[in-house]
Amino acid sequence: MNYFKSTLFIAFLLVGLMSLPVLSQAQDTENGPKPISLEEALKMASESGKKILVDVYAEWCPYCQRMHSEVYKDDSVLEAISDYFIWVKINVESDEKVNYHGTEMTEAQFARALENQSVPTTYFLNEEGSILGSQPGFIESPMFSSLLNFVGSDQYRVQTFQEYQN
Repeated sequence: MNYFKSTLFIAFLLVGLMSLPVLSQAQDTENGPKPISLEEALKMASESGKKILVDVYAEWCPYCQRMHSEVYKDDSVLEAISDYFIWVKINVESDEKVNYHGTEMTEAQFARALENQSVPTTYFLNEEGSILGSQPGFIESPMFSSLLNFVGSDQYRVQTFQEYQN
């Protein structure tokens, strides 16, 4: 009888766990924020008031690879993203579908809609998904963290980045 009860308990436990909402690509995890879909980011941004950080890259790009392996793993960068942004990655050559305010397109088409000229490029969008600005090129962690804090804290509204740095 104990075997039956423990089997029944495990079955109920598994059913209960499977019925919990799944938080796929959760924005904040133990290891910091993770990129999520554009559609999900737009929804979360409008609800939270956070800005959207769009990381436009290409698989073949060595500077993009360095951004992902070094810069986006830096604690100060992850902290700034967590504090101010919802992170989205867009591959300029991908046929994966994204949804931007009800318009479905590929990631490559979305990158073109952003008028992306080079990779890597970081775009800053407000909570409605409108472009606030962009920064092309590889950026070392300390400078990138500072840029994220500058834009995220809205300091760009009252001073230049140079003034913010000083």
